[in-house]
Amino acid sequence: MADLSAGKSKSKSFTRFFIIVITSLILVILTSMIVLNLYGVDISKTLFNLGLIIVAILTCTLLVLLIRFLLGVNLIDKNAGLLSQGMLNISDIIPDKTKGLESLTTAFNEMKRNLLNFIESTKSNVIILSDAIDKVTKSLEMSFKGNEHIASNMSAVAEKAQQQLNIVNKTLAGIQEVAERANNITDTLANIEAFVEKTVEITKNGAEHVDKFNEQMDVISTNLSETAAFIEALNTHLNEIDQVNGLIINITEQLKLLSLNSAVEAARAGEAGKGFVVVAQEMNKLSSATRESVGQINKLLNNILTSNSKVSESITGCVESFNISKEIFNSVKESFYTINENTYILSDDMKKAYEEARLINENTKGISRQGQILYDASNEISSITQDVAAVTEEELAENEEIKNQATSLQNMLSGIEKLLKRYRTSIMPVDTQSQKRLKIAMISPLDHPFWEGVRQGALYAKTELKSKNVDVEYIGFTKVDHRLEDTIIEKIENNYDGIIFPGFVVGGEKFVKMANSKNIAVMAFNCDFAEGVDRIAYFGPDIYASGRLAGEAIANALNDEGQIAIIRGPLETSINRVRRDAIYEVVNKKKKMKMAAEIEAETDNSKVYKNTMEALNKFHNLSGIVILTGGITGAAKAVQDKGLTGKVKIVCFDYDNEVLDLIRKGVIYAAIGQDPFSQGHDPIIAMYNYLVTGEKPASVSYTRTEYIDIRSVSEE
Repeated sequence: MADLSAGKSKSKSFTRFFIIVITSLILVILTSMIVLNLYGVDISKTLFNLGLIIVAILTCTLLVLLIRFLLGVNLIDKNAGLLSQGMLNISDIIPDKTKGLESLTTAFNEMKRNLLNFIESTKSNVIILSDAIDKVTKSLEMSFKGNEHIASNMSAVAEKAQQQLNIVNKTLAGIQEVAERANNITDTLANIEAFVEKTVEITKNGAEHVDKFNEQMDVISTNLSETAAFIEALNTHLNEIDQVNGLIINITEQLKLLSLNSAVEAARAGEAGKGFVVVAQEMNKLSSATRESVGQINKLLNNILTSNSKVSESITGCVESFNISKEIFNSVKESFYTINENTYILSDDMKKAYEEARLINENTKGISRQGQILYDASNEISSITQDVAAVTEEELAENEEIKNQATSLQNMLSGIEKLLKRYRTSIMPVDTQSQKRLKIAMISPLDHPFWEGVRQGALYAKTELKSKNVDVEYIGFTKVDHRLEDTIIEKIENNYDGIIFPGFVVGGEKFVKMANSKNIAVMAFNCDFAEGVDRIAYFGPDIYASGRLAGEAIANALNDEGQIAIIRGPLETSINRVRRDAIYEVVNKKKKMKMAAEIEAETDNSKVYKNTMEALNKFHNLSGIVILTGGITGAAKAVQDKGLTGKVKIVCFDYDNEVLDLIRKGVIYAAIGQDPFSQGHDPIIAMYNYLVTGEKPASVSYTRTEYIDIRSVSEE
């Protein structure tokens, strides 16, 4: 801290010292001349004239210093007058314009800045508190209504609780009866289960007997089939015998014919044939006997065949009947097996039913116990209902008190808002209220702490206009891409009454034309559109003036001597181009200053760090860096890592707590502030005023500029 104090002391001008010294010299010379003249000392005319010339020169020098001093006093007095009138939205006084009054200038700037910070912080807190009070009030109203409803229903609750107690008592008795019945069912199911198990055993044995009987039926069926086959074979043999009988009959017929022929021949032969006649007669007898025997055999065979046929038909009928019986028996067997399987299923189901009944019985007992607990709880609920009613009444009274306190707090915030209006830090909304519901949208980047300040201003404007029949919508993008342009188009297509966005947005001129074709008012902030674009107004910094201020700051830091570099964004963005050109104007007038490099970089700290390291390694005599956009801490870290703190001066735009800390450490020489709060607040209020009154604001409204250096930051 001693080094910082020393730095502050060294930065002070010697104007007052010179004024005192010159005044003292003039007085000494004049006093000497008067004293010498009074004592009659003879002074040569040349020496006298020389004295007068010296006095004249000193007087002129004193006059110049006094004029500069008085101009500084007048500038401070002018700003103090504006401050006394509550006009805080004025730019900082540059210390170089108030030679001899640097301490007073710094104190004045710091006092104004602190007051502005306090007011803006108060506004931010008002936003937070107002939202919180609204939420608390709504919550209290809901709670009050809820408690009121609870209180009104507590008597009904008490009555219902008593009814519930009676119902629970009856239910408990019913549960106990159910428990008894469930116990009986369990016992019955246990008996049924034992019976079913016995039935399963019987059906199992029956199934085994049926299988054995089925085997015997198969054997009988086989035997009958074999008997039928045998009879069929017997019939075949009998038929063959019948055929043989037929052959024998034919033979007897031939024998009879032969006997007849023999008798004829014997008759012819006479006595000689008598013996042959006897043979013929015997053959005839044999043929007749044979014929009779064969006839009897045929008769027996026919009887056998007839009987055999009947037996075969009977056996065939038995086989057919047996087969039908077997099929029926198989159906019976299948039915028996089905009964057996179903008996097993029934046994399993009965076991499950028994288990479920057992569980129901146990659960019923548990329910009975829980019912007793419920009965006790209902009894307790009934007993404490009156206590709850009393507490609810007390809570109603407390909520009413809190609601009154919230109303008082809201009134206090209203008073604070009225008090803040006395300090004209920004544009004020007109008293006139819109006849129709207006819609105003502000579209903004939100990828840097600067834009957070813009957001706070927009939210405070929204708070100021909450009773003005207008919907204010702030839309911030942490990543600036096509979505920002798409949102602008969306608001135009949705016929918003007013749209506000930065002039550096790609396609901004096209969007303004689209909006104008639909009679939608457009304002720019932070950066204006190109010349000729028909927007209503621009609110933001004087980019050219702030660029020159940055150039003068780096020149003062280097005592108008040295090489500098500029870190900037694309020159297609007007804010980068205008700031760069303004810095060049200042540097080109300094004979011993030179622009060593221009570095086009993104706002990402890591990339700016890399670009800065490359520049420091390439340009060893680099003594100053001006950062036009983001990446400030990245550049500062590069300077620190190279061990060049205090040797390479950094001037940047915009600041936050981290930048202020780097200024205290001497890493950053100065920062140019651009009043982000007003950039977010003023265009919204101006847009509302224009839409309501029809009066256009000034085409260009510059926000205040801040100059922050080691003299401006407080020591911690």
